[in-house]
Amino acid sequence: MHAKRWLELLGLFILLPLCFWAGLHQFGPYLLIVLACVSGICLWLLVADQSFRRVRLWNWQAGKPHLLASLKLFLPWALITAAVVYWWLPESFLQWPVEHTSLWLLTLLLYPLLSVIPQEIIYRTFFFHRYKSILPTHTQRLGASTMLFGFAHAIYGNWLAVALSAVGGAIFGVRYLQSRSTAVVVIEHSLWGCFLFTIGLGSYLSLQHTT
Repeated sequence: MHAKRWLELLGLFILLPLCFWAGLHQFGPYLLIVLACVSGICLWLLVADQSFRRVRLWNWQAGKPHLLASLKLFLPWALITAAVVYWWLPESFLQWPVEHTSLWLLTLLLYPLLSVIPQEIIYRTFFFHRYKSILPTHTQRLGASTMLFGFAHAIYGNWLAVALSAVGGAIFGVRYLQSRSTAVVVIEHSLWGCFLFTIGLGSYLSLQHTT
């Protein structure tokens, strides 16, 4: 059983991203479709698993207190991040909302639905439950999930996407362990993602930066 779990983990979280990266020019336009299909399979496996507590997909009663903690973490670090972008990439600062308003608004609307929810199902809810037998401690699962989440974003072809995703993966992983709520982590992930797209880092977190 352990060998099968390891093979599954390696195939899904390492081999699949590598294959997608190798065929990026052919498969790039289908990224969201692939993400939706993988998350759908992961969700099906979770729901079919009798040991999985389905309440963790929302779990508002236990999760709501963690929303305030998410906001307290977000506000100071968002200000610092915005200042760094303004100093480091002044030509990109607020470029999307100013110059590409329609694309920016569409991103704010669709990004949580088409990208964040699938990612959180795969890398937090599914990963933390599915691989308990081979990664028995929270620290092991958190570390592996964080590294693999950053690795998956290497398809964007820049170190900033990998670094930001690894940091985000650690934050969202800890939040999931604390709240046991996918919904809470989806909200926090969406907040950070929409903020980064707004202040000028959107091109680093999309496939257009690879062309």
